[in-house]
Amino acid sequence: MEKTYIFNETDKQIYEYLQKNKKATLEEIFQNIKTGQDNIRRSIEYLKMQEIIKEQTQNKEKYEVTNLGENAINGRLIEKIFCEKIKDKQISVSELNNINIPELTPSEKSIAFGICKNKELITIEDNKIKINKNFEKIINQTIEELKQIKQNKKIQQEKINEYIKRKFIIKKEETEKIYSLIQEIKYNVQQNEIIDLTSDLIKTKEYKNKKFKEYDVEILPAPAEIGRIHPLRQIINYIREIYLEMGFIEMTGPYVDVAFWPMDSMFISQDHPMRDIQDTFYLPQQGDLPNSKKLINTITKLHKDGWKTGSIGYKYDWNPELAKQLVLRPHTTSLSFRKFYELQNPKNTKYFSVGKVFRNETIDQSHLPEFHQAEGFVIGDDLSLADLMGFIKEFFYRLGIQKIKFKPTYNPYTEPSVECYAYFEKEKKWIELINAGIFRKEAIAPYGIKQNVIAWGLGIERVAMIIYQKSIKEIYGDECNLDWLRTYPLPKREIQ
Repeated sequence: MEKTYIFNETDKQIYEYLQKNKKATLEEIFQNIKTGQDNIRRSIEYLKMQEIIKEQTQNKEKYEVTNLGENAINGRLIEKIFCEKIKDKQISVSELNNINIPELTPSEKSIAFGICKNKELITIEDNKIKINKNFEKIINQTIEELKQIKQNKKIQQEKINEYIKRKFIIKKEETEKIYSLIQEIKYNVQQNEIIDLTSDLIKTKEYKNKKFKEYDVEILPAPAEIGRIHPLRQIINYIREIYLEMGFIEMTGPYVDVAFWPMDSMFISQDHPMRDIQDTFYLPQQGDLPNSKKLINTITKLHKDGWKTGSIGYKYDWNPELAKQLVLRPHTTSLSFRKFYELQNPKNTKYFSVGKVFRNETIDQSHLPEFHQAEGFVIGDDLSLADLMGFIKEFFYRLGIQKIKFKPTYNPYTEPSVECYAYFEKEKKWIELINAGIFRKEAIAPYGIKQNVIAWGLGIERVAMIIYQKSIKEIYGDECNLDWLRTYPLPKREIQ
């Protein structure tokens, strides 16, 4: 005997809509079924559990207009400003730098000139800039196309690529749910059923006169979408576990530090490029140097003439005021030097740290201005570059990364120095994961360390890229696919 299902009005509407249209997205159902979205979601789950309809998901590309794109739509398009400023003037290319366009910075003016040439908004004749008489039409086409993108209308892919490059739009991936009918069934509609038992119904005792929707309590509910450890946090946890398994002790320290610890104490000169504001975030205050006249005097002499290390130093007068500048720490090596100072002549020991660092980087596939580093050092007799490379190889093996290579590099505080690269299969290229080396005498002598010290700094986001085979933006940021975050496979590693 064929089963007859009991529907409420919303169940019936959704069933008949899918019966007629074969399939529909969730948004289409919301638009065409005239009731609350909560009621629709309940009915969809009921129909799914009864195996009357099925749900499928598909990834859908969507383009979103950025603030820069909104400004362009509203008239602040640099080529538009440029053309309107010079359209009534006779200007030679050589005179362009002398033209004042208050709305544009010098770099924007240069970029606008290049865009105008590329789009044929201007031509160069006898070294004179000539405006295309149709420049407004061409510019208005750009504005119109951005408006179409904002309205989710399709335009040529070539234009899409251009506007992404100009940062007018960004591409996002959305997961779209699609529903279709599995089987046609018989049903009866139960009118005036109540789904929720409210406090008012209980207080007034009206529930006695109401008919409630029946539920099959033996049917298992749909799996809940519960929280999960973020994939980057998973890698951080694994790295911490590996260090602890290998006998390391964890060290911690401040995000905001005086420049002395991440720079001066490490024998980085006060005119080194990494101290420029282009690479380091400075705060408009000063902090305190370590309360040790002996250490400050030693650092002063180290930078001046190399102190007792056999080095000639940097041949300048070290300025303690520059060392007092507050910075967001650009690396976690500052924690190692704080630990050297704290331990007072440490021997045969090994420490690690895992924490955030901050650099004035442009965001791209493998760079962020705020990221995580895993720092470590080992102090011991006769430690060599071979020991350092052997440790790095073992460390990555325990994380499941085996395709690596080394190359020499330069650091002002280690000699010799190496970088370690891993192969990124997705992009078919090698990416740097570790910068490492053996600390120079100039860096460790002020702390009474006479043994060798091998050390390294590891970029955790880049390790995550290798393990998950995704770019940083796909792992950590607003471009993450939520379905992937809920279902990403746990990386496997060797536990020793």
